Amino acid sequence: MRRRHLLGPRQRSALDGLVHALKPRSMDPSFPARVLLAYDLGSARRPAAAVVAVGEPATATHMTWQVSGMGVFVHTAMWGSVREAGQLWAAQRAAGAADPCVVSWLGYHPPGPWGALAGRHALRGGARLALHLAGWFEYRERLAAGRGAALGARPGAGRGDGPGAAPAPVPAAGAALPVHTAVEAHSYGTLVAARALQILQRRTPPRSVDALVVSGAVGLPRDLAGHPELLGLTADQVYFALTRSDYLSWLGTRLSGRRPWRKATRLKIAADEALDLAAAVGHNTSRFRPDAGFLHRGRGYRDVGTASLYRIARATAGLAVD
Repeated sequence: MRRRHLLGPRQRSALDGLVHALKPRSMDPSFPARVLLAYDLGSARRPAAAVVAVGEPATATHMTWQVSGMGVFVHTAMWGSVREAGQLWAAQRAAGAADPCVVSWLGYHPPGPWGALAGRHALRGGARLALHLAGWFEYRERLAAGRGAALGARPGAGRGDGPGAAPAPVPAAGAALPVHTAVEAHSYGTLVAARALQILQRRTPPRSVDALVVSGAVGLPRDLAGHPELLGLTADQVYFALTRSDYLSWLGTRLSGRRPWRKATRLKIAADEALDLAAAVGHNTSRFRPDAGFLHRGRGYRDVGTASLYRIARATAGLAVD
């Protein structure tokens, strides 16, 4: 913070957002401590990137990587993104996960609305996410072999190689195995996640997560559509959530020429009176503001009290969704 005055406006905003997200009292007190796994404050031309864990990666029984979509930057949405990770952590705990950890992964340069129609951001972001996921799997293998050295990520490493290019964050030794690993992605982040899982399948040996949950998806590239095996998954391991009023998802899929997610389990996210859960509306992950007027009525996919968050939590934790 001593050299904060040397940073550009966006870099200062990114740093402030990170600091605020990591403060113990900045969020719901029931959330566990946040852990900064990797960061890159970027430059005047290159946006910042950050990876923050809610919970302790070293002891987690369930590890979920949460990937956001278009327009979600570290310098504008770090605190909110980490809060969403905390809300998923709490929902997983409530569902029965013993010791979950949710990683808020803002490790790529997200596109704007028009850029979301192309695939280049997903290819680059997917490669960076794949590096972090591969590091997680390599750590698990070392631990299982009795060689779980505390490798740790170097803060800010990879600055010369673009956002999210830091070495994969790896927790210290001592985690219980096996760890249920999932990816939860929204909007354009679903493309990033798909490309990352495809890249993991091309490694030697191939790597696979236990579950992929997508919400507000903007389609699948034609080479992946209808082929969950290319992501290292079966159709039963892929979950899909979509609100009735998510018109951006529909437009993104149609205008981009991508294909819909077909081979996946459709999550029931309508209002559930028996469980006292509300339906999500629109495309956003978080939109609930009780006093913000008509435009902010309703809840987003990751908002507390929604059927979507309830079932996303169960799916990412490997539990029955109904």
